[in-house]
Amino acid sequence: MIEFEAHAPGAAPVAPDLLPVEIAPPGPVCLAFSVTAEERPLEGEGQSDFAEVRWRTFISGDMTPSRELTLGLAEFPAGGRLPPHRHAPAEFYYGQSGSGVVTVDGRDFPIGPGVALYVPPGAEHGTVAGPEGLVFLYGFARDSFAEVEYAFSRP
Repeated sequence: MIEFEAHAPGAAPVAPDLLPVEIAPPGPVCLAFSVTAEERPLEGEGQSDFAEVRWRTFISGDMTPSRELTLGLAEFPAGGRLPPHRHAPAEFYYGQSGSGVVTVDGRDFPIGPGVALYVPPGAEHGTVAGPEGLVFLYGFARDSFAEVEYAFSRP
C-alpha cells in the first residue's frame, strides 16, 4: 500500500496515518511503459464475426505489464462494419480519423476525429465506417482484451 499526504495548497498536511490510500490492489506487477502502433500487429484478419474491422491492442494485461485497463485502435476500410454485439463491460470510443456511425441500442451516433462515445455495459452496438474509412481508440476497464466476451446479435 502506498500512502501519501493529501492537503489543499497552502494548508497544513494531513497526518499520513489518517489517510492510507491503496493506489493499486494486490495482483500482478504493473510497470510504466509506452508502445507504438507499429509495434503491435494488426489483428482480426479471418475472424468472420468481426467482419471488416481490424485492431491493434496497445494495453492488455496478457501482453503488457498492466492491469485494469485495455486499450486498442480499431481500423475500418471505407464502408467497413463491426456487426451489432454486446459485452458485459462498458466501452469507450474516441475518433481518430475518418467517419462513421455507431448504433447503440437503436440510436445512431456519428463518430469522427475528436468525438468520444460511451457504450454502457451490455448495450447492443455496431459500427459502419464512412466512405473514407474510420479509425478510433477503444477501451475497457478490464485487465485484458481476452476478458471481453463478445456476443454477436443474429439477424
